Amino acid sequence: MDNFGYIPEAMIINILLRLPVKTLLRFKCVCKSWCSIITSCSFIYEHLDMALADSRKARLLVMQYYPETSDFFLFTKDQLTTPTHLTIHTKLPPYLRIMGPCHGLLCLSNDDNSELCLWNPATREIKYIPESPIPIPSEVDEYEFAEFGFGFDCKTRDYKVVKLLRDHYDDREHRNNVYQVEIYSLSTNSWRKIDVNVPAHSLVRNYAMAYMNGTYYWWAGTFILCFDMSNEQFGMIHLPKVDFPLNEEAKYNCFTEYNGSLAVIFCFRNENDTWSELWSMNGHGMTVNWTKQFSIGWLEGWWRPIGSYKNNRILFVSGYLGGNDMIIPYDHEARSLLIALPINPELLDSTCSETVVAYYTESLVSLGDG
Repeated sequence: MDNFGYIPEAMIINILLRLPVKTLLRFKCVCKSWCSIITSCSFIYEHLDMALADSRKARLLVMQYYPETSDFFLFTKDQLTTPTHLTIHTKLPPYLRIMGPCHGLLCLSNDDNSELCLWNPATREIKYIPESPIPIPSEVDEYEFAEFGFGFDCKTRDYKVVKLLRDHYDDREHRNNVYQVEIYSLSTNSWRKIDVNVPAHSLVRNYAMAYMNGTYYWWAGTFILCFDMSNEQFGMIHLPKVDFPLNEEAKYNCFTEYNGSLAVIFCFRNENDTWSELWSMNGHGMTVNWTKQFSIGWLEGWWRPIGSYKNNRILFVSGYLGGNDMIIPYDHEARSLLIALPINPELLDSTCSETVVAYYTESLVSLGDG
């Protein structure tokens, strides 16, 4: 290669693959050959595969929602200290909902789901998703009853947004509910309608949703609704049988990741205390089984689980549904509460309505022309 004499190209690539995204973005300016390597699809996905295989590179993303705005924080250290306040420069309004992350990408929507965009926080690349040209049935309210999911099709190596539109009726009373399902494909930058059966159970309009290993999951009362991004089929997963009354509302329970698998943290409260259990899912699609990993309780007071971190820590929001409550990790191995996460209190106010956490791994994945 030019300017490197005897240094083999394979050795240079091997070194570059181990560098963080921020460094690689700077190194694109070193020379044309480095820029060509770093921007190639083969390098981008090999770098991503290495990052996903190394659990030490997974960071904690905290999302806090308010009536008129949203705040996002990324912890770059395993000790959960000194978070970075992520700033999003989009034409969308300040209140944003997040789907993902998936391969370092996030899908953002505004409050009424009328505008969508994809965002790579590491590269700061943004791509606005065009409005779907597909006609909406008269009995469907596009904005009030729209649900979305975002993930990766490993067969076509394409990123997809799935959009579910349902009619005005509640599935619990009308089992023949009508759905219209549309798919946005990043590779074609277009929407298409698919004819697919959606199990007739109402999705809980809350924040309990997750993407993992090619499948998107939504909380659906006493079930989990799942969508396979490759075969574009829906399925229903039965929740495990717990020894306490199962609250069907997603705000009391949450999805999380445990040893690379999807897990659910269930929460049960009485008047004075809180009991929680983490169950991990084994298998894929409808053929799954659940394993209870551990329980936490009783904790004095009201605690709402919002996720896990590094398997042995469960993250709770103290108090009840927001406010100026703190995010506090609980080490289930040591059976002790840890110091609250240092999120700048000046960025919080008493109107915080929801806090969600997820694992985030940065990537070089490109969104195309934006």
